[in-house]
Amino acid sequence: MDYMDSLTDGVIVDLSNLAGLLTNYEDISSHLHEDQERKIVDYVKSMLRMSHAKISKRYDHWQEADRAHDVYVPPDATDFREKAVISDTRAVADTVLTYMMSALAGRNPMFQLEGLDRDSRKTGSVLERILHQQMRRGAGEARLAQMMLDNIRYGISPTKIVWDNQNNTNKMINFDPRRTFPDPRITWGDWERMQFCVFVDYASTSALVQSGLYPRLKHDPKLRTRQANPKSGWEAHRWNREEGRGYSIDPTDPLEKENSANGSFTLGDARVVDEAWVRLAGYEIGMPNIEQIWLVMTIVDESHVIRLQLNPYGRQFPINLGGFFLDGHKTFPQGLYDVMLPMHNIATWLMRSRIDNVQAALNNLIFADPTQVSIPDLIDRNPWGVVRTMPGSKPGDGVFIAQVPDVTRGHWNDIQALNELKQRVSAASDAQQGVPTTDVRTATEIQRMTQLGSQRLGILSRIASATIMRPCVRMMVGNIQDAIEVSGSIRMDPYNTPGNLADMINDGYLDYNALDLQGNVDYLVVDGTLPIEPTRSPEVWMNMIQILTNTGLNMEYKVGRIAEEAIRAIGISDLDQFRISEEERQQGMSPSQQMAMMEKMRGASVQPQENVQREVEKGNLIPARQAG
Repeated sequence: MDYMDSLTDGVIVDLSNLAGLLTNYEDISSHLHEDQERKIVDYVKSMLRMSHAKISKRYDHWQEADRAHDVYVPPDATDFREKAVISDTRAVADTVLTYMMSALAGRNPMFQLEGLDRDSRKTGSVLERILHQQMRRGAGEARLAQMMLDNIRYGISPTKIVWDNQNNTNKMINFDPRRTFPDPRITWGDWERMQFCVFVDYASTSALVQSGLYPRLKHDPKLRTRQANPKSGWEAHRWNREEGRGYSIDPTDPLEKENSANGSFTLGDARVVDEAWVRLAGYEIGMPNIEQIWLVMTIVDESHVIRLQLNPYGRQFPINLGGFFLDGHKTFPQGLYDVMLPMHNIATWLMRSRIDNVQAALNNLIFADPTQVSIPDLIDRNPWGVVRTMPGSKPGDGVFIAQVPDVTRGHWNDIQALNELKQRVSAASDAQQGVPTTDVRTATEIQRMTQLGSQRLGILSRIASATIMRPCVRMMVGNIQDAIEVSGSIRMDPYNTPGNLADMINDGYLDYNALDLQGNVDYLVVDGTLPIEPTRSPEVWMNMIQILTNTGLNMEYKVGRIAEEAIRAIGISDLDQFRISEEERQQGMSPSQQMAMMEKMRGASVQPQENVQREVEKGNLIPARQAG
C-alpha cells in the first residue's frame, strides 16, 4: 500500500509493528523507519498549517495590543507627534490584572478544594496545602499573573500543566499565543472535541538533551546540529512578535561564529521544536482494535521525530488555553485590548493633533518683504537675534507673524471622556485604580460605587475561576495523586489548621502518605467579588466578638482566638512573636500586667451611676457627705 492509498483509507502512519512498545509507554522515535518518520512529520506540518491559517488573522491585532500595552512607537516614526501614545490604557489593564490576581490568587491556601464525598474531606484539606506548597516553590503567582495578562492582551493564555519528575512537583509553563496552534475546527471552550494542539518552541541542543525527554538526541549524533532554517520553512515558524525596544529577540536568527584563543567555535543555533498533543482513532495508526489513542509527538528542525509515545497524562491534554471574556460561539475569544484599542487609537490621535497645534504655534509662519527686511537674518538667526532692515525702512515694517488659533483646546476633555469610556467597558474606575475623584461624594457613596464595579469584575473572575483555574487545579491534583512520592510532610501553622487535620499534626508538621492523597476532590469556584471572603475583614471578627458579648455567649466560645483572627485580618501575620512564652509565664506577671490587673479589679467593683442612684432612692445607700 503506497502513501496515497493509506491516506484514502484514513491511515496516517502504520505503527502496528511498534504496538507493544507504544502501549508500554515507551518512546518509539528511535525505532521509526524513514517512511514512518516522514509521514509523522508531514502530519504535524498539516496540523500547523491548518491552525496557523486561522489564528494568524489575530496577529495584527495582537501586535497593536502589544504596542498599546508597552506604550511603544516604532523607531521609524520620525515626526515628534508620532511618538506620543496615550498611556492610561496600560493603567486600566494593570488595574484589571491586580483585581484578578487578588481575587484568584490572594488566598492561603491559594486554591480551595472540596471533597465531593464524605471520605474525601480530609483528602481535600491535605491536597490544598500540598498544592499551595508546590505553587510557592514554582513561583505560581508569577505564572498566574502571566495567564491573566495574556487574557487581557490577547484573550488567550496557553499554559501547560506538566509533572516535573526531578523535583516531584507540578510545573506551569506559559506559552506565547503566537506559538500555540489549537484545533480551529471547534468553537472556543469545546475542548472535549479538540483533536490536537501544537506548541512551537525554540531551544539549544544542550537544553533539549538535558531535559531528559528526548533520548534519541543522545543516541543519534547527527541530530545534535540544526537540520534546517525555520525562516525559510513552515509558515508557523516565522517570527511574528513585536520586537520593540529589544524586548523580544527572534531566536531563529543564525548566530555568528565566535573566535577564542584556542580557535574558532560556535555555541550552536536555536532549534525549532514542534510538540504536538494528538488524539487519534486506532485505525489511523494501523491499530483498528483500539478505539482512540492519545499521543505526544515532537519534531525538531521540521525534519526528525525525537519523541513519540503515549500521552503520559492519560485521556486529556495537559493544556489550558484560558479566556475570561468568554463567547462560546467564536473560534477565538476576545481580549480586553480588543475592546479598548479603538478608543485608545482615537485618544492617541487627539493627543498628537494637540501636539501639532502647539508645535505650529511655537513655529509661527512669518511673512516678510525682501525689499524691507534682510531675509538671510530671518533664516539664519545670529546669536543676538538681530534682524536688519533695508535703508529707509522702519523696524518692524515688512514682517508679519501669523497667529495660529488654538483649535485643539478641547481635546483634553475629549481624551478624558474616552478614558471614562475605557473605564466603563473594563469596570476599572478611578476608585478601583486608587485615583481620587474630582466630584464631591461621601465615603459611603464611593464605597458603594466601588462595590458595584467590583461585582462586574467579580463576574469575569468567576468565569476565569471556572474556565481557567478549575481545569488547571484538576490537572495538578491528578498529577499529585498519580505521581507524587509515597510520603512527605508539610509545615503547618498550629493556629490556622482545619479541625479535620488536627490529629495529623506532629511537631508543627503534617505527615502524609499515598493513601492520604486518594479521593474525589474538585476546585471550589470562588465568587471573585472583593473582598474575597468575610474572614479577611477585621470588622467581621470585631462584630462577632460584640455579638457574643451582648448575647452572653462569650463564655461558650474562644473569644481570644476570635480576637487573634481579627488581628491577623488587619495584616499582622506573625502574631506568635508577641505571644507570652511558657518561661515568661512561670516568672509571674510583669509590673505593667500587675497594674492592668489591679485596674481591672477596681473597675469591676465600681457600680454604674444609674445603679447607685437607684439604690440611693431605695434608701439602701447614702451619699458619703451625709455619713456621720
